[in-house]
Amino acid sequence: MKMIKKVNTYKPLSDFNSAVRKLSSNGIRPTKQRMILAKLLFENGKRHISAEKLYDEVKKDNRKISLATIYNSLKQFSSIGLIREIVVDQNKSIYCTNKEEHYHLYIEDEEKIIDIPKKNIDLNIPQMPACMNLHNVDVIVRIRTLKENIKN
Repeated sequence: MKMIKKVNTYKPLSDFNSAVRKLSSNGIRPTKQRMILAKLLFENGKRHISAEKLYDEVKKDNRKISLATIYNSLKQFSSIGLIREIVVDQNKSIYCTNKEEHYHLYIEDEEKIIDIPKKNIDLNIPQMPACMNLHNVDVIVRIRTLKENIKN
């Protein structure tokens, strides 16, 4: 019976490796903690995650990174465009790893976010003055699930 050992190969075009390169090219040192967070963020596909849920994943992976370090790293990652910060209320942000242009549907009572393709929402944005440049458009459509209010 032969034992086959799985070998992890270097994938230079992976989202994780692109993130590490972008950190370095923006003058942010890819510390062990940042590399762990980038790995957790980018090796699980496109997703939405809060700092607290990422902290839970870090603990589940038996790593020691403080919640403050996670918050600071997420802010740094979003400042250089690795992820998008979605401010869902004044005290809560959720981070999106999908780099394609899109909008968000936020189900408030479930604290769940779903991507909406840009083509599904038609925005009629007025022409910008010559001295201005449109930087970004964030759209968050907020909904709540219907609650049964009928008494028998």
